[in-house]
Amino acid sequence: MKGSTGSNLQIPFKLESGKLHDFSELQRFWHAPLTVSWFRERGYVYPPSLSNNLKSKPPGVLHEVNYPYASYDCSEIMPQGALNISGKVLFAQDSLGRHVAIKIVRTDSDEHRVLRFLNEHSLDTLKANCLIPVLDFLPNGNYVFVVMPRWGSSIHLPWITKAREILEIMHSMLKALAFLHKNNIAHGDINDSNVLVNHFSDSSALEDNWIRAELRSKEMLSYAVFDFDFSVILPPEVDRTKYRLPYERSWGTFNYTMDTAQGEFDYNPFVLDVGILGVRFCYDFQHLTGEIPMLAPLLDKMTTRDLDHRFTALEALNFFDELFAQLTKEELECHIQTQFRELDLDYDEYDRWKHVPQGLHRSGQCSKSHLFLGRLEFSE
Repeated sequence: MKGSTGSNLQIPFKLESGKLHDFSELQRFWHAPLTVSWFRERGYVYPPSLSNNLKSKPPGVLHEVNYPYASYDCSEIMPQGALNISGKVLFAQDSLGRHVAIKIVRTDSDEHRVLRFLNEHSLDTLKANCLIPVLDFLPNGNYVFVVMPRWGSSIHLPWITKAREILEIMHSMLKALAFLHKNNIAHGDINDSNVLVNHFSDSSALEDNWIRAELRSKEMLSYAVFDFDFSVILPPEVDRTKYRLPYERSWGTFNYTMDTAQGEFDYNPFVLDVGILGVRFCYDFQHLTGEIPMLAPLLDKMTTRDLDHRFTALEALNFFDELFAQLTKEELECHIQTQFRELDLDYDEYDRWKHVPQGLHRSGQCSKSHLFLGRLEFSE
């Protein structure tokens, strides 16, 4: 079903991309009788209909659903269990009972243009490049309600225990960023909070969700990047390597890089994207370079302050693919501890090489930020 025609909903607030808004005001809008009725007329229902449907499902049982929808299980306490701190997203079901997420977006925003662009691609393409698909657009004056499949949050929960599971998440995020950059889209806020997994449950009880843990152990989880509030999409003819934005645009929600902390007047959002993702990887995983040595050079090259020598998204992905292909089954199944991190030092102060086995080869004349980028070898 594609957006029905009819009267528009009155939007009693003004949304601005990349800014937080009054959560209670948004909730009052979503749950107003006129809003509930407007969506029901277009084939989407939510509480109490959604709640009653979920409660009819037995708790602790996996309900498998085919892509692009996510499998799910229900808890006894909070069968919905959805987490949405922005208030701009509504969780509902379509006329076939499939679970969806509906986001309100300004029609004149880059976020809307990015979502329209993604909607032009096949589900196979979006799945291969780890991006959440768009199912429907419901136009409403200066706003549009964008319908996407509901996937789960908190991708690290239950806590990851194997190297392979970490690398699957990293690989997915790198593939998504490389695809976006190839198409002149800078995400602007890429981090693990803006990645979803094809399983959802009560979001307050995911740390102990054995069903998701079992899906992960069987390599049945997929990850997808979403949320383009801070994104920039350039025309195809624009050279993204020369594109600049004023420095204040870099102050995104999850931008912990030092790229614009030295008095820079502007920055390249594509270079910053790689840095943001690299810093996020550092804070999550840099303490694991003893178990996964390939992380040391990858993270160095994604976060180096020598921006001319920082990896592009494609270079980071290719580097990852090359080294990942060399890992043995034993290395991939290596047990790791993700819930215990060393948080005493920032990414630009932490020595990621201190855990790497002594025999790991580094180029003698190169610093850590100019690493040998061929096959990582161990000296005899």
